This record gives sequence, structure tokens and C-alpha cells, in this order.
Amino acid sequence: MRTRSAMPAAVEVPPVLLDWRAARHFAETARPCWHCGAPTHLRDEDKRPADKVCAERARAEVLAVVATYGGQGRL
Repeated sequence: MRTRSAMPAAVEVPPVLLDWRAARHFAETARPCWHCGAPTHLRDEDKRPADKVCAERARAEVLAVVATYGGQGRL
């Protein structure tokens, strides 16, 4: 019988600060942030509308998941 393994402890990840000073991160037209829905002139690396704070929070969440589960051999 297969037993359920315990969840690994969450790993603390340092804050993520993105450098969005380049002009490519700004657009003339405000569009809804794809994270929170608030209007923004900022664009992420994939040119999707995104607030910088929202993008940093999302990146930190992904890094925390990778740090917690990466290398554990699980999908």
C-alpha cells in the first residue's frame, strides 16, 4: 500500500526585486494587470501588462515552490 509522504517544509526565499527601468517595460496605453486587474502602463518581459509589485510577488511565489519542491523528485 502506498503511503502519503509528509509535505516538505516551506523554504524562505529572499525578496525578488525586478529591474524595470528600461523603456520596454512602459507602454503608452494602460491595460489591466494580468495579476490583479488594476490598470497599469507597465509590461513584463513577455509584454503582458503587469504591475511591478504583482510581478515580483508572483516571481517570489514561483521561486518558493521551486525551492520547496525542486530536487525532491516530485511533479
